[in-house]
Amino acid sequence: MAYSALEVAKYVINHEHSKGREITNLRLQKLLYFVQAKVLVETGNPCFDDEIEAWDFGPVVPAVYYTYKIFGSLDIINNEPSPIIDKTIAMYVENVLDYSENFPTFQLVDITHQQAPWLNARKRGQKSIITKEAISGYFKR
Repeated sequence: MAYSALEVAKYVINHEHSKGREITNLRLQKLLYFVQAKVLVETGNPCFDDEIEAWDFGPVVPAVYYTYKIFGSLDIINNEPSPIIDKTIAMYVENVLDYSENFPTFQLVDITHQQAPWLNARKRGQKSIITKEAISGYFKR
């Protein structure tokens, strides 16, 4: 079962805050991309159904971006409880988040800019969709 990207985003925000880590919208977007990749590779199914687009600063889930853009480059404040997510999926999400802790946000941006899914989508035009197949194929290698 795939979740909405907004549900996963709320889970990510709450997890990061529970670990004492700040999360900006830019960072959230990169983490969602890597979460989608991890779950696709591990399960063969997407973590969330929303499309990811190739924007200037890397992969972006528009619905999540517009929900949290009011925070600009500040830490996102979320007063909602974490959605209930399958334990296995939650483990994959938390693995990505805990691994990414050591990477500054702009390093995550740089990493995504060197990867084929973003590069190929950008070639097709501004804000092109990074397909789940492109993500899965790239990260399975």
